Amino acid sequence: MNVTFVSLEWPNLEHVGGVGRYAYRLAESLRSRVDLSVITFEGGAALPGVQMHYIPRPRGRLSRFYGAPFRVRRAVAQTNPHVIHSFGDDWAISPRKRAPLVRTFHGSALSEARSSSGLRKLNHLILAATEMLSARRATLKIAVGPESAGAFQCDRLMPPVTAVRPLSSVAKTDHPSVVFIGAFAGRKRGFMVEQAVAAASSYLDVPVSLTVFGPVSDAASWSPTTTHRADASDKDVQATIRASWVLMAPSLYEGFGIPTFEALALETLVIASSNPGSNYIRGLMNQDSPLAIVADADLEKSLADRLAMGSAMKDEERATSGAAVESLLRAASADRLVYEVYALLDVPDVQKGGASQ
Repeated sequence: MNVTFVSLEWPNLEHVGGVGRYAYRLAESLRSRVDLSVITFEGGAALPGVQMHYIPRPRGRLSRFYGAPFRVRRAVAQTNPHVIHSFGDDWAISPRKRAPLVRTFHGSALSEARSSSGLRKLNHLILAATEMLSARRATLKIAVGPESAGAFQCDRLMPPVTAVRPLSSVAKTDHPSVVFIGAFAGRKRGFMVEQAVAAASSYLDVPVSLTVFGPVSDAASWSPTTTHRADASDKDVQATIRASWVLMAPSLYEGFGIPTFEALALETLVIASSNPGSNYIRGLMNQDSPLAIVADADLEKSLADRLAMGSAMKDEERATSGAAVESLLRAASADRLVYEVYALLDVPDVQKGGASQ
């Protein structure tokens, strides 16, 4: 079976968000099961065993969101797919004479618009219209969480997660430490993390370190005491999450929240704001949860109180977190995607190297 991924968000030399990281990891899992092609921007990381098809990297917002999809349409035709699996930017692909389209919805542009302002808000409102067009054209729709499942009437709910290496050999730092993934401003609200870390340092009367993985464009926004990285590998990010005492995720909106999942899988405590993603994950756990969802006014005190308790999860927290992680992984397996999703489509044999070759 020839499967073509459309994923313009994809690991490269710059910081990339959760959509790109997940698509890459899913491709790693799928490449032994199907013949896989990937359409992404120039500079995207190559993946052995996968045919990479690059389109020019855009120079601005208009080119990114409203020009690139037309380049995607031309590139898709060159891959001769049996299945097109898109993670966005597919609205320009003609529904005529094309392969079945599987669309993964990582959240809702309309919901992002509600947490944005200015031109960013307007952009998300327009993108919301293209999402609805994609939803109508898709042969089969996958949601990463309950919110997108309802918004787009999806056929399957599959969290955007893959197995995380335990990294049990990586020890927690010997001093209080916090990790954050995202931008200083915008819906990720990194500035609130830096404020909370400073307040916790003052309250505890000990230095609390903060490591940030985010875009190079806002590196100068962080204080000199914050360690900012824009080019880290998955391995480096996960090792830092594992070594940190707390991951903070005060985002106004998340369709799922991959950093929160990874922190729980790596036995790192999480303090998050209420949004569809964090509420979904928290709902899978009982009261002994290492994921605390707190109001904005309580972020600083919650962090200080949690750091004062030390770096380790309690046994009860570890147990409930582990059960939730396993539940999410079962729902998201590559085998399920191939044999419960692709197999529903009117395409050749799902086995790689089968009759379709």
